[in-house]
Amino acid sequence: MKPSATKRISGIRVLTKEGREHAQSAAVSSHRLRRWRAQYRLWQDDARRATALRRESDSVGEGFDRQLARSSDRGYRGLGGGRAAVVPATPEWRSTTTQVAGLWPFAVGAAAPAVGTPVGHHFVTGEPVHFDPMSWFLKGFITAPSMFVLALNGFGKSSLIRRLVTGAVAAGDTTMCLGDTKPDYRDLVQTLGGQVIDLGYGHGKLNPLAVGALGSIIEQLPDPEMRRQVAAQVEAGQVTVVAGLIELVRGARVADYEETLLAAGLRELYGPGGFTPDDPPLLEDLLEVIAHGGEQMMAFAEEDSLEAYREATKPLRRSLRALVEGPFGEIFNGHTTVVLDPASPAVCVDVSHIPEGDTKLLAAVLMVCWSDGFGAIAAAHTLADAGLAPKRVFHVVMDEIWRVLGVGEFMVDRVDSLTRLNRPLATSLIMCSHTIKDLGAFNSRASVNKALGFIERARAKVIGPVGPEEIERLRTVMSFSETEKLTVTSWSAPRPLTDNGNDGVRETPAGMGCFLLKTGEDNTPGIPFRMTFTPAERDSGIHNTNKRFDGLHAE
Repeated sequence: MKPSATKRISGIRVLTKEGREHAQSAAVSSHRLRRWRAQYRLWQDDARRATALRRESDSVGEGFDRQLARSSDRGYRGLGGGRAAVVPATPEWRSTTTQVAGLWPFAVGAAAPAVGTPVGHHFVTGEPVHFDPMSWFLKGFITAPSMFVLALNGFGKSSLIRRLVTGAVAAGDTTMCLGDTKPDYRDLVQTLGGQVIDLGYGHGKLNPLAVGALGSIIEQLPDPEMRRQVAAQVEAGQVTVVAGLIELVRGARVADYEETLLAAGLRELYGPGGFTPDDPPLLEDLLEVIAHGGEQMMAFAEEDSLEAYREATKPLRRSLRALVEGPFGEIFNGHTTVVLDPASPAVCVDVSHIPEGDTKLLAAVLMVCWSDGFGAIAAAHTLADAGLAPKRVFHVVMDEIWRVLGVGEFMVDRVDSLTRLNRPLATSLIMCSHTIKDLGAFNSRASVNKALGFIERARAKVIGPVGPEEIERLRTVMSFSETEKLTVTSWSAPRPLTDNGNDGVRETPAGMGCFLLKTGEDNTPGIPFRMTFTPAERDSGIHNTNKRFDGLHAE
């Protein structure tokens, strides 16, 4: 019987020693076809022996003789191999990016350009998210440097804005928190080396007749025409502020001739031999000038006798007397305690010392400090226009805007003007509130429409944890997909209640620091992100707005 020329090694058939020697002798034969077949058989035998050697090495050390399945383009053949007999074709659809944006890869937008301040990580992809209104405006992503933050209280709105303030200061810009009512930014501004100004009963004064930063640069301007224009702007601002204070006191509008008398009184006070920008007059000095009268003042009032002049100016003098002797005088009838420094990296005007129920005084302080702050911004731009200083960018924070609007409908007009002029002033505006209903709590429909325009004109809208009803209200000014709605509302859901294992440590709400960034009114998906504190932020304590509860533990 002829011996077999093959044998099995690890389940693979290979040539025996005799069979391989026979093939090697045939591989050098002069017959071409026989030589080619022998060479191919030797090559095939080498490959099979290599596979058998790998199988033997895989089974060494385990004590098992593993018969590996044969690999193919559709999986491993054999028992347990998982070979697919039929491979179906992948289904394909073609459509526009707007129609199928939510199908792949995610149901929310994943684009997050690294432009601006790092604000957190993408809620789905984990990629870093960068944003601030000024950087995105300069890059061309949005058409105006304004943003509106909306979320329920306690979910990190102010913490997000503090991160933006930190990024602005790091970029060399100046941030102004003109009217910090809690305060939320005092500790941060102090940490960044900025200026903190206290206003309130016994905590500082603010003179509305001071020329401010804008008036202090008049002598530096080389062009006489520019000096004249700036001086007229300063005087107009002073008249506007004093007239606004009078309207708050009397609860009625100031007459046109009364504004003329205020302007005439200021010109006389700042006239030759009178007060100077370094030594400005007070409200009581303005009252004395108007009460004294004189030919010039009588001419401005269009009265022929002193008795008629006194009778015509009695309402104005009474209102000024109320400003000087009343509660407003504690803050406004005195020299400015701390002058606002526009060269500071950040400025915080702390008005938390004003009692909660004194809405008129809060409105007055906000009005005067806004005038002072935007006067400082105008001064910086004027020096840049004259070639005396480099161009600068500013940021104004209006946190808890509901407190600002709640002092009166006239504040709507002032905020409305700021939202329309932030580009000419090279100033980004950051507004914040709890609900869109804060913008509609006015008796006048015109005021409601103006207030709702704040969020409509905000080119960037950052929505934190809110309820389903709030999403429906927001849909009147912006678009939300169903996925975005479910995502945002899920952030506001509380954790399951349990009393096990907390060891006195306060649990963090599930949606803390989660926000959805929207930059358009179309169906473009927003950018969901979660902000996390850095170790330096945690150690500094600037984000701790619950300091009153430190040291207390729930039983």
